[in-house]
Amino acid sequence: MTGEYIETTLVINPYSEDVADVMAALLAAEGYETFIPTEDGIKCYVLKEVYSEQAVKDAIEQNPFDCTIEYSTIEVEDEDWNKTWVEESFTSIFIGEECVIHSPKDAVGEDKKYNILINPIMAFGSGHHQTTAMMTKWLLNEDIEGKTVLDMGCGTAILAIVATKRGANNVCAIDIDQRAYRNAIDNATLNNCSQMDVRLGGAEAIANSTFDIILANINKNILIADMEKYAKATNSNGTLFVSGFYASDIEDIAAVALNHGFNLVAKQEDTDWVSLKFIKR
Repeated sequence: MTGEYIETTLVINPYSEDVADVMAALLAAEGYETFIPTEDGIKCYVLKEVYSEQAVKDAIEQNPFDCTIEYSTIEVEDEDWNKTWVEESFTSIFIGEECVIHSPKDAVGEDKKYNILINPIMAFGSGHHQTTAMMTKWLLNEDIEGKTVLDMGCGTAILAIVATKRGANNVCAIDIDQRAYRNAIDNATLNNCSQMDVRLGGAEAIANSTFDIILANINKNILIADMEKYAKATNSNGTLFVSGFYASDIEDIAAVALNHGFNLVAKQEDTDWVSLKFIKR
């Protein structure tokens, strides 16, 4: 048993997409990172050190639908299931009329203004999740030209690449995970964004850099813990976009942001997921 991830397979009877969506949301709150639909349920992936069988049982207990849910788990090598996912399950993502995100196996989007090519890694954001889509939509509708941009917790660096292609200046991408860091560099090269500044680390890696726009698609606890660092790194009248949390978390996050000089000016919602836009006073 040498796997780095736990694959939890849920079998839902009778199956419904609504049940699968609810279970994915409940398990995401417990640290699960990636979800793949199956014919009768969903496969869910979490880091081995984060996995809790009790958390799975509790999530099943919270399911509000009239159905039965059985689960099983195995350890898997992240490289193995990522390769299978890319080859069999990864599909191109179209965001609005102008943007497509795709892997090398799919030759699509030649007619799109923003054609983003990535070697996707499941655990670090392929673009399929609602939060990544919402953050991308902010960028597609924001005045990015000439702005300095930070993609905090960048994962595959989709947001940093979109910002670069939209004319941002001095784009920085930071992630604490070594594999995400290397993947971000690879994806920057694939998209001719070699000038992108990719850094390994957490919020401390921001150091003394400041930005006009900060993007942080992380989770509630990290966003709150690092809000002071984001505030110090955001230029006056700069913009902070955040996501990675639920509608029920808006009040807590907005209160902390306000305490650090940010005013909430807009939001997006997709199912239970939320993305917020703040302006630095």
